[in-house]
Amino acid sequence: MTQSDKPLSAASPDADPIASSSSSLERYYRERLENVRQHLPVAAEQLKDGGVAHVEIHYDGCGDSGQIDDVRCFDAQRAMIDLPSTLTLSEDALRELFYDLLETRHAGWENNDGAFGEFEWDLISDTLNHTHNYRITEYDTTEHEGL
Repeated sequence: MTQSDKPLSAASPDADPIASSSSSLERYYRERLENVRQHLPVAAEQLKDGGVAHVEIHYDGCGDSGQIDDVRCFDAQRAMIDLPSTLTLSEDALRELFYDLLETRHAGWENNDGAFGEFEWDLISDTLNHTHNYRITEYDTTEHEGL
């Protein structure tokens, strides 16, 4: 369990049994971002050592829920490959890192019409591009009374 995954104990001076205040949310987002900053470079090294050169992560949300639909790994020739089974990094752990990153950048991305997007992570050039799309339902109302 990483530091940011540990629940706050009631005895802790930082404990906040009702995580609804803005300071609690700010702390939560800082912890999520720190988790990403700490573990993403380690994940990158493991993936590169396993022959992965590029990773694409697609997500979609709506109706107050959302999910990472798939994690795709590619070799240096851009051929899709499975996540190497020799890695200590699991696909679930990789998903969690990107859930954390998504949540810190676009909190509430899953609400209402939701949002969708993708991360494109080039491990060779050490770049991470994130495309995020908001869905918005729009309508125009006209009312008439009488003739």
